Amino acid sequence: MSVVFMDEYGRIRIPRKYLESIRSRRFIVRRSGKAIILLPVEEEDLMECVDSVEVDVDPEAFRDYNELKKVLLGGKHIY
Repeated sequence: MSVVFMDEYGRIRIPRKYLESIRSRRFIVRRSGKAIILLPVEEEDLMECVDSVEVDVDPEAFRDYNELKKVLLGGKHIY
């Protein structure tokens, strides 16, 4: 248990030992009566999405974002 103080800007410093064990930098803040509850938001590892979708698209389309978007949305391919 730790006692913390609110500064003049309304900020409360949470001890590092608590934050390191939670491993999140984003929280949902809830109030329950006179208590403030912080619920960590799990951060997704975007690297898990790499190579997770396969598309049949000419590799040249990947050179231009607008062209790729057009192809993926079913528009005409300019190549």
